[in-house]
Amino acid sequence: MTPKTTAKITKTNQIIAVLTVLLLVVVAWGLYWFLSPDNNATSPSSAASEETVAETQLEAIVAQAKTQAYTLYTDLEQGSGFLINNKGDILTNAHVVLDGSFITVKNSDGQEFNGVVIGMSETEDLAIVRVDRLAGKEPLEIEMEPVDVGTPVIAIGSPNDESNTVTTGEIAATNIEFSDEYEYTELYEMTAEIAQGSSGGPLISANTGKILGINSIILQEKPESGYAIPMYTIWEQLIEWINNPLVTEEQEIILQDIRDPYFEEDLLANFITDYFEMLPYTFNDEIASDYSPYVAPSSKAETKASEMDEEYTQPDRTYETIETTINAIDINETSATIEADAELTYQDEKNDTSSSVTHQGVYTVTINQYGDYQIEDMINQ
Repeated sequence: MTPKTTAKITKTNQIIAVLTVLLLVVVAWGLYWFLSPDNNATSPSSAASEETVAETQLEAIVAQAKTQAYTLYTDLEQGSGFLINNKGDILTNAHVVLDGSFITVKNSDGQEFNGVVIGMSETEDLAIVRVDRLAGKEPLEIEMEPVDVGTPVIAIGSPNDESNTVTTGEIAATNIEFSDEYEYTELYEMTAEIAQGSSGGPLISANTGKILGINSIILQEKPESGYAIPMYTIWEQLIEWINNPLVTEEQEIILQDIRDPYFEEDLLANFITDYFEMLPYTFNDEIASDYSPYVAPSSKAETKASEMDEEYTQPDRTYETIETTINAIDINETSATIEADAELTYQDEKNDTSSSVTHQGVYTVTINQYGDYQIEDMINQ
């Protein structure tokens, strides 16, 4: 005999069935919502956008740092250096200038200067070269606190006389010590590669743009890593040299015949390209004016650059990339004119779309008292 199901049990089963169906519907809807690209907390497109913005910031830091980095030459060595104050003092490694009978300093625009050593250590790989013609030029900010392993960094230098070569990486270790011709203590080990001729260049934080240290040495058994002396560990010594510079006998100073300031097409093209690379980061920051090293102060160009900044800076736009095209360069005796255009790609946050805008301009470039190219006037089209 088949047992009969009571009415009470049947009703209960019906309720359970209904609840089960409802639960399945809720679960299915929840999975659909979660997996939907439109509802992801971090969609692939937004992640890519954040990565692109980070790259834009990196390019802006590099473009600004290039104006403070120099290539150094003696009759024995070629190395790198960077400005550390507004007195025209350039920090480099002692081994770069040791026993040199002259020092020639070249900036990123190819202009040359004579330099004189005002301080050098016999035990640490440090020296300061003073260039009187650079007095008044402001340096990058210097980091006076140690940074952690994993900090992203930028190394700038002139390996094999290739001016302003840039490599990136991160701090791999701290407080490294070893001895060579000099005593190296409390070093940063980094994955940003350096090479012969990079010695003396700046190590820069990719987060803040501050100078962390001076790139100093590589090991033959570990060429993929470089080592930098942290600025916070040597600043007191540097201040001592700056305030009490070495007095060199006049007959011991050999000044080279250096070339007068000049314009060159390749250098001008690089200059304008670097200027354009600053723009996306500037437009993304309502306060920053990161193009300032490239624009002459109190000039027509400064006014027009500010107007362009106001036009392109919009709350719903995040600029990501810029592609520059140099159309023409005309070099005159005291100035040069450059025609260029750039395509800026941006993310429209309001509509969640990617768009682009083209900017065209004509730029009048001069050379300032520090030997740097600067935009004196511009026509924005």
